[in-house]
Amino acid sequence: VPEPAPEASRGLRFSCTQCGKCCWTRGEYSHVYVTPEDLKNLAAALGMGVREARERYTFRDENGWTELDFESGRCVLLDPETQLCTVYESRPTQCRTFPFWPELVENRAEWKRTAKYCPGIGKGPLIQIGTAMETCEEQRLAYPEDY
Repeated sequence: VPEPAPEASRGLRFSCTQCGKCCWTRGEYSHVYVTPEDLKNLAAALGMGVREARERYTFRDENGWTELDFESGRCVLLDPETQLCTVYESRPTQCRTFPFWPELVENRAEWKRTAKYCPGIGKGPLIQIGTAMETCEEQRLAYPEDY
């Protein structure tokens, strides 16, 4: 049984530093899955239709999932100069809920491993465990095939 994340009985500390490190590939990690609702929001933020946004910024993987393209090891929506997301307010669920994913919140080792590249983990305000679990549930609902 995985050990709960640190401070899990009270909450978890996190404050996004906008470093962009979560938007780069790391070994097997190079996937941002996009739900149909995410795609609609992205298209609106980019000022284009859903079809154009899908063709310009996403691809279908071998399992039929829609994913954001990663160019040169980074998310296609990450500005290479500023390292900021160009659609931050409309970013996909997977991005918006990070690092409050079930596999990180519910597993201390994974939370600690993720903190090695995410400087916001362990910093900032204490996010109450109930709030963290609500965000995990949002992730589960967006990607039910994974959970």
